[in-house]
Amino acid sequence: MNATMIIMRKELRDAVRSRWLIAFSATFAIVALALAMVQERGDVGVQGFDRTTASLVNLCLLLVPLLTLVVGAGAIAGERDRGTLVTLRAQPLSPNELLFGKYLGLAIAVWMAVALGFGIAGLLIGLVSPVTGIGHYFLFVALSGFLAMGTLSIGMLISVISEGRARALAIAVLAWFVFVIFYDLAAMGFALLVTGSGESLLAVTLGNPVESVRILAVLSLDPELQVLGPLGAYLYESFGTAGSTFILLGGVLAWTVVPLTAAALLFRGQDA
Repeated sequence: MNATMIIMRKELRDAVRSRWLIAFSATFAIVALALAMVQERGDVGVQGFDRTTASLVNLCLLLVPLLTLVVGAGAIAGERDRGTLVTLRAQPLSPNELLFGKYLGLAIAVWMAVALGFGIAGLLIGLVSPVTGIGHYFLFVALSGFLAMGTLSIGMLISVISEGRARALAIAVLAWFVFVIFYDLAAMGFALLVTGSGESLLAVTLGNPVESVRILAVLSLDPELQVLGPLGAYLYESFGTAGSTFILLGGVLAWTVVPLTAAALLFRGQDA
């Protein structure tokens, strides 16, 4: 455990020194502020943070997976390219301690980027406008963090199975395209074409952490069927808000645990 904490602290320091954490925090803050300023003409004082949050959902579902997939993909493959993985594996620590230490350090860094960016933006918005719905805004920030943990696990798995950083980054970008852009229409169309059953729609929803978090965000704001889409509408009608939330959070948790566990098993049997 001590070795894991050492690697975690090292990874966190490297994230701060590389300045990607600051860059993405600034990006999140600027995007949130820009959207809030645009919404101000639509009477932010009445809509509060709800309108800003609704505008941020889709944009955040683009940015957060891209950040975490790319960062996670470079974690092990980057060390392998630089030749430092041999040195790390020669230290008195197990492969699991190295992998989990890197994951924890990167997860904390990503949480900091999301929380700082959206937190600072939320504070500034609250100072200049009388707003309501701040609870929904910070709930959305938390959902973004949970999504980050799931997609970071996928990135770590990509990093372990890739021979080099360039290939890992290419696979990460492809995975981002599939999860964020391609999956929704393709998987939903396949499910409806094959069976059209509610079970297939549920499986399609849980098969994508990005889609799960999107539905969770919409449920927290305004669970209207036309906004939820067919996947979210099925969940809402079948299980209600509380049941749907429990199922979707379980799916996101599975996307955090399963890829990271697979990465640990594969990494344990690899040579440096």
